[in-house]
Amino acid sequence: MWDKLLCRLCLGVAISLLTLCGAPLLDAQSEVPPAVRFIRFVGVKSLDAGRLEKIMETQAKRFRWGQGAPLDETVLRRDVERIEKFYKSQGFYDARVLGHRLIPLGGREVILEITVEEGRPVIVESVDLTVDNAPLGPWHDDLLQVIPLKPRRRFTSSDFYDTEKRVREFLSDWGYPRATVETQGIMDKEAKTAHIQVHVALGPACFFGPVRVEGNRRVETALIVNELTFRPGERYRAKALHDSQKRLMDLHLFTFVDIQPQLDASSEGEIPVSVVVKEAKSQTVRLGAGYGTEDQLRGRVGYEYRNFLGQGRKLELDARASSRARFFEGRLTQPHFLYEPFRLKVAGGVSREMQESYTNEQYFFRPQVTWQVNEHWLLNAGPNVEANRLLDVDLTSQAIRPSDQKGEEYYVSSLVFGATYQRVDNILNPRRGVQFLQRLEWGGSLVGSEVAFVKLGLEGRSYLPIDPLGVLAFRAKWGSIAELEDTARVPIFKRYFSGGSTSIRGYPYQKLGPLDDDGNPLGGLTLLELSGEWRFPLKNSWEGVLFVDAGNVYENRYQLLWNQLRSSVGTGLRYKTPVGPLRLDFGYQLNPPDQDFFNRYQIHLSIGQAF
Repeated sequence: MWDKLLCRLCLGVAISLLTLCGAPLLDAQSEVPPAVRFIRFVGVKSLDAGRLEKIMETQAKRFRWGQGAPLDETVLRRDVERIEKFYKSQGFYDARVLGHRLIPLGGREVILEITVEEGRPVIVESVDLTVDNAPLGPWHDDLLQVIPLKPRRRFTSSDFYDTEKRVREFLSDWGYPRATVETQGIMDKEAKTAHIQVHVALGPACFFGPVRVEGNRRVETALIVNELTFRPGERYRAKALHDSQKRLMDLHLFTFVDIQPQLDASSEGEIPVSVVVKEAKSQTVRLGAGYGTEDQLRGRVGYEYRNFLGQGRKLELDARASSRARFFEGRLTQPHFLYEPFRLKVAGGVSREMQESYTNEQYFFRPQVTWQVNEHWLLNAGPNVEANRLLDVDLTSQAIRPSDQKGEEYYVSSLVFGATYQRVDNILNPRRGVQFLQRLEWGGSLVGSEVAFVKLGLEGRSYLPIDPLGVLAFRAKWGSIAELEDTARVPIFKRYFSGGSTSIRGYPYQKLGPLDDDGNPLGGLTLLELSGEWRFPLKNSWEGVLFVDAGNVYENRYQLLWNQLRSSVGTGLRYKTPVGPLRLDFGYQLNPPDQDFFNRYQIHLSIGQAF
């Protein structure tokens, strides 16, 4: 006994001495768990493996810096249960996780491999729809299209529970907000089939009743009512409530808009509507500053007066300055111009552009009538009046044309027609959707212009998410100018230029295309730009980019020489901010022109995506 006590005492003294001397202690419980670098699924054929990985609590750090995520066996057991439940919600009632294994990668990093046996899914064999008090035919066919469950497709719990909601929304848009929907499913788990029965009771057809507006003090009730996309007595449409709310918010007169049908207070067929608003501040002052490699230091001061002189008018004053431009503009927007869908936007001001080859001073006046056809299409048309003066032209004497002489003054009067289609998830940083922009400008003696021309520009953009690998983005832009009447050459400030952070990124600003003997850009009458990039996630708010650009500027109208396309490739970084991503791009020219006026490597720093 004394021997044991003596041994323990000696061991305690030794441990104390080692501790005092700074020697490390071995802890039997200090074994570090493996770190998950990748997650791999075996046997997954019908579902997306990436979707399975997203529902797991265990996460791999595939595109992250540092070490992978430590593996927790307790968490992994919950993940196994979660995977099996998810499979059942997708119609795989026999699915089960057979097991998992860890494949060493080096150090303590491993691949977590999970083996799944899916089994046969449940297939929808039939969808039976009955509608009370309505004949078959159009009603039956339209409602069947709305139901997410389809014969010969896999049964899912989400589709089953969404059926009632979608049918009610559809009927509410057709004037039946009181419709009731019952959905039943008969499932044969042995045969792996499901029979779906949907019963609809339409109820009475309903119409919009009186509108009550609350919460407005400065904004006229008549203006709010005019913005609504429905009128009392019209057939009830649920979508009209949503569209009206968006239109009111787009006025920027309110911080809150709530439009609700009063179903409880309505009679059998007439539904009153309550509109509750909270007014925003009527005046705003904005200050901004920034830096970019092209315009260097830039600053902005803006003033906005909403509901200027009533009737929803908006007055805006905007002043900007940088090394490239000085600009002051006033804008007045009048909603409900002449006819309800139209708005009048009148802009006027003065600008001075200090571009690579010229400095132009311009006084302008641009009234435009806009028509928001729907939530995606916007059309605009109106006159454009400009008084231009070329203050300086930095070209060699051999390259300067009579139309580009220093001190030349031009009065330009034209008509502008534009169309914009926009269907993206985020204006500042799109990840999904498409955009289309078109602008046609015509000027001639008939409208009093000293320069006769027609200028057409087309641009399309597309964004395709490839989760979890990021986004593929594409852009194509084309434009051309044709001189008309006795105009031999449009002045330099109307011509096309390319190169820079938002076009062909392997080239300096405006220096892709015709150049004079000193490397100054001359501009051209035809422009073509093509771009594609892969935006992939890095860590936290950081994003990486790989891109390829191609394009050129051609001297003549409607000229397109594919063998003269200039291409560049590059990489970049993005840091996400509330006002758009901070952008750094590095471009390299693949087939530079023969002239050696600038470096084949270009660096661009700006804010916002390139497109």
